[in-house]
Amino acid sequence: MQTVKLRQQGGAMIVTIPRDLAAGLGWTVGAELTVEKKGDGVSLTATKHNPRGRLTVAQLLGQIDEKEIAELNNAVDSWANGKQGNEAW
Repeated sequence: MQTVKLRQQGGAMIVTIPRDLAAGLGWTVGAELTVEKKGDGVSLTATKHNPRGRLTVAQLLGQIDEKEIAELNNAVDSWANGKQGNEAW
């Protein structure tokens, strides 16, 4: 067991977590922790995140709004019909 002191930084109280203890828990600088009061003590737990952008192709395709796609197709239909003047395609 190691003893550390609270110090003040701005309006917050800061506690330093010894590097070997943090490394043993897999914590790195910038890690997000949940702070919870437990009786007369405090519990620090690594926050679990659901990674962003981890959807399957089926989930992505399920989010497509068919009505919106139809409106988009109708909006660009005149542009996609070919040359109307002196355009160089």
